[in-house]
Amino acid sequence: MFLLPPRASLSFHLTSLGLIIVIVGGCASGSEEELPSSSSGGAGTGGQEAVSGGGGGGGGPQGSGGAGGSGGQESEGSGGGTSTGSLPSLLSETGLFAGADETLEEGVFAFTPQFELWSDGADKRRWIWLPPDTQIDSSDMDAWVFPHGTKLWKEFSRDGVRVETRLIQKSATGSWSMVAYQWRADLSDAEAVPDGVSDASGTAHDIPEKAACAECHARVDDRVLGFSAVQLSHQDEESGSLTLEAVISLGWLTENPAPITVPGDDTERAALGYLHANCGHCHNPGSSVSGQVPMYLWLNVNELGAVNTTQTYLTTVNASLTKGTGPEGPTHRILPGNLEKSGLLARMESRGDDYSMPPLGTEDTDDTGLQAVQDWIMSLPTGL
Repeated sequence: MFLLPPRASLSFHLTSLGLIIVIVGGCASGSEEELPSSSSGGAGTGGQEAVSGGGGGGGGPQGSGGAGGSGGQESEGSGGGTSTGSLPSLLSETGLFAGADETLEEGVFAFTPQFELWSDGADKRRWIWLPPDTQIDSSDMDAWVFPHGTKLWKEFSRDGVRVETRLIQKSATGSWSMVAYQWRADLSDAEAVPDGVSDASGTAHDIPEKAACAECHARVDDRVLGFSAVQLSHQDEESGSLTLEAVISLGWLTENPAPITVPGDDTERAALGYLHANCGHCHNPGSSVSGQVPMYLWLNVNELGAVNTTQTYLTTVNASLTKGTGPEGPTHRILPGNLEKSGLLARMESRGDDYSMPPLGTEDTDDTGLQAVQDWIMSLPTGL
């Protein structure tokens, strides 16, 4: 039996990729969103679809649009009011900074994924903290399981204004709590805003409400996006920023991977990486979305031998669209050499329509991302 969380609404969208069932809202009764991990193990403790895209970042109306639900898993904990539940009310109490000068607390490390999520041009910084003497269970290199107590933060600045910092934290029971903190105008601290804020701090950036966090994070096994084997497999572009090599040196992994390289030339890697970061957290086999549309844009480590062995290639290139609502013109998810017939691109180009992708977290199209996918489509051999 499938039970909707309290205060959730259910709607159905027939797209050219298939029927998509959408659950909007509905955290159980509480504060910051608490999401149980589908894996609760770990050494200490510790992959979706509509045509393109998958929600995420900030800088757009999170929680708006036809987003996807909670990955088929119930959200625990509580909602309501402005309570933050088990998470602190102030960012200064979360263990990120050691003092007013923003020196990082001991054990907190900055990191940058090699492929970034589009958030309407917002600038972002990210950090992670693992409890001492714990490890990430990396026995599945595509689905790391993080130890209890893990914390990750992501900061958003828009048009030169520091707007918010989000925190996700794994509890002793294996569930994840999530909330956003809005920065004060004087930057003395940031305050929890579990109900979200539209056009926050005088910018066009929308801080998501706590319930919206599940729309993206609940679609991967242990809720963490951006800190993974694929995303950390790049050169250190800034001093002190973690890469996969640095994570291995710290002894954070239970099993160390061989070198990981996204296949292809610059054009192919740019498109595969963009789709992985912006769409793969919904479009992967482990997501509830995959039951409606079998298109997989998450890059799996063991499938990176060549571009045409990736699930991204196999489930999009020359794959016909199914019947349903969508923009006029496209006939395939990706049709080599033909932008007008490629439905994935048409959805990426759209905002405000039922078929727009991502369905939440953005109000503006990403010209750089669009160009990357367009270039890839035009580079693919035709007539195969």
